[in-house]
Amino acid sequence: MSFQQAYKTLKEKAVETIRENIVSGRWPGGMFISEKMLKELLQMSNTPIRAALDRLEVMGLVKQSPKQGVIVQEISLKKIFEIYELRLSLETFAARKLTGRMDELFFMELDENLHQQEQAAAAVDIAAYVRLDRQFHERIVAGLDNEEYNEAMYRIQDKFLMAVRTTFNRNKARLPGSIEEHRQIRLALAGNDPQLTERLVAHHIEFVKSVMF
Repeated sequence: MSFQQAYKTLKEKAVETIRENIVSGRWPGGMFISEKMLKELLQMSNTPIRAALDRLEVMGLVKQSPKQGVIVQEISLKKIFEIYELRLSLETFAARKLTGRMDELFFMELDENLHQQEQAAAAVDIAAYVRLDRQFHERIVAGLDNEEYNEAMYRIQDKFLMAVRTTFNRNKARLPGSIEEHRQIRLALAGNDPQLTERLVAHHIEFVKSVMF
């Protein structure tokens, strides 16, 4: 392996490790991250770590300051609502288009996801539930087989997770209601009323406004 390839691999490893700690909530918004801590955690030199931090800053996950060092970015209510508005546009369109058109495999995957959601909710495992929630919604958008829509969902993936986690951390009692709404959406997708599916998805996503205030 060339030096360039090795450097790229180290940088990518650093990006993924730091990103996972932030998105999972282990490193909350406002937390200070020292280069010393990162060197000990990642077991690598400053060069790939700094390159990784530059990348994560572009992604909006950290903020670098000459005076303060590296700070985990906090996700604001404004940003949360912007993400949910984008989701509303993407997912209501997908729900309307996919109703009555999907195959057995699609519904088997949704059903397995719902089963795992129930297990996560029973254990009050917010981190696991948030991942499953994201997968449920991503699977619906992926059903369009539209690269532009998939790319849009991919771009907001990390902030999607952070926004949903913030929602459920503020209101853990929301978990059973969220699952029930997912079930209703799944049933509507198997039916023949696109407007009903669209309304259910819109209600599900817009409910966050009442949860956040």
